[in-house]
Amino acid sequence: MSYKSFSTTVTGISHTKHGKGCEDFSLHYPSPEDKSTEPVALAIVADGHGDDNCFRSAMGAEFAATAAKDAIIKFVDGLKQRPSKEVFERYIRDLVKHIIMKWHGKVEKDYTDNPITDEEMAKVEEKYQKRYAAGKDLHHAYGTTLIAAVITQEYWFGMHIGDGRFTALYPDGTFAQPVPWDDRCYLNVTTSICDDDALEGARTCYAPASEMLPAAVFLCSDGVDDNYPVEENEKHLYRLYRTIALTFTDDGFDSTCGQLKDLANAFATKGKGDDTSIAGIIDLEAVKALDPLLRKQAEEDDQKAAAEKAAKTEAARIAVKKAEAERATRAADAAAKAEAARRVAAERAAAEKVEATRRAATKEACKKNMSGSSDLTEYGKFCAGKWDKKNEVTIKKEKDA
Repeated sequence: MSYKSFSTTVTGISHTKHGKGCEDFSLHYPSPEDKSTEPVALAIVADGHGDDNCFRSAMGAEFAATAAKDAIIKFVDGLKQRPSKEVFERYIRDLVKHIIMKWHGKVEKDYTDNPITDEEMAKVEEKYQKRYAAGKDLHHAYGTTLIAAVITQEYWFGMHIGDGRFTALYPDGTFAQPVPWDDRCYLNVTTSICDDDALEGARTCYAPASEMLPAAVFLCSDGVDDNYPVEENEKHLYRLYRTIALTFTDDGFDSTCGQLKDLANAFATKGKGDDTSIAGIIDLEAVKALDPLLRKQAEEDDQKAAAEKAAKTEAARIAVKKAEAERATRAADAAAKAEAARRVAAERAAAEKVEATRRAATKEACKKNMSGSSDLTEYGKFCAGKWDKKNEVTIKKEKDA
């Protein structure tokens, strides 16, 4: 079979800073040490939970990956004929069930042989301390996700429990995530093989070779995809895997596998700094046939990214200009309002000055009339409003008399 598999795992810097070991585990088959000639290729990634209540999740991840590998190889070996989709759905459900049961068996043996210590219990939440002390839910301490991809000459399939990403590159150059996503997995929340409903929560995909075998399959823990925006996760992953696929065609299988270690290390030491696993299966000849198309996609993406960057730059420039214009308008409005207010104040001050002058003149005239004349009628003219018609009539009668 023309497929080759690969896997790499690196401890995240966020774990080393806190004295934690790596809680990811990945493997692939066949590897150089595998002597089997079975026409099957598989890749597996398991991500142990970083929760303090899951203090043995590193072992849980390894148990899940090895249980899946052993079960899948036996499954494929026993499946001599290609089943229909309907039949395979029953078969794969039994396979997932078997893997979960085998994982539980490995976990039970471990905590029986190695009882939980006081040091391990020190950081556990009180409710879990009580459960663990009572011998209940001990498998929760080993919680982990699990992703597996399998390709044979007759069919291919995948399974997924929890988060991480399962991505396929098809011979027509399209990328897809054929295993349905679990909406319960969001941010730091994930479903797990330790859940009571792990079997019901497992998602799978299957297709016979007659439909389309993938050119490559890529698996990753959330140490990779969590570095990308949630709403653009797939877009960034597809670009990443396209670059990896092209690197396989340019540099060859062994060299690219070494570079994947460096790539995983970059994710693990920068960005989110979480444990990072990348694994997959690739048909080098199929990917080489896609080389021109993939490079054209990359060129178009670069052009689109450049156009988007230019558009953002232009939008930012326009926004700055608009903001400057709005500030200038606000400043002009403020200046106009200030000038209007100044004019109003000046006019009011001038009117008040005129009024004050008039009042002063009136007062002075009143004083002169009071001191130099007994003609109250004339005085009344200067003191408008203080003498009504009745007063004038009275004064006239007095003069006539």
